[in-house]
Amino acid sequence: FNLLDTFSLKDNIFLPLVLSGKKYDEMEKKIKPIAQRLGIEKLLEKYPYEVSGGQKQRAAIARAIITRPQLILADEPTGALDSKAADELLTLFNAINEDGQTILMVTHSVKAASHAKRVLFIKDGEVFHQLYRGNLTNEQMFQKISDTLTVLTTGGEQVE
Repeated sequence: FNLLDTFSLKDNIFLPLVLSGKKYDEMEKKIKPIAQRLGIEKLLEKYPYEVSGGQKQRAAIARAIITRPQLILADEPTGALDSKAADELLTLFNAINEDGQTILMVTHSVKAASHAKRVLFIKDGEVFHQLYRGNLTNEQMFQKISDTLTVLTTGGEQVE
């Protein structure tokens, strides 16, 4: 999570804003809605060693999104989260993406991938196949991803 143990979660989240010279009042305004959305508002004064892995994950996500970057790189973002927290994070990612930010997520989770607008399958370092969401529901996207993974692991024909 790359959180600094000598900083509270709040200070860890503030770090990119501090480094970019933002004023404290502005930082306070930005952290509240993000912390609420991620369910960590009551943990902001705690230190990383005082919270669970999932709570650390959510603090790291808050730190990553607080500056509103154009591109968010997410490596297994739901890996340390329970199913409810993972669903909330994926909903947050959808909202962030709808607001115009791009999220590049690497995951082995079919459920997490089924929330994406586009899924690339990498095999032996090359793009093996890709899927576009179009008008598919998350359930339909989940099934298409599952079918493609079956092809990948059994060596069958590519799915269209």
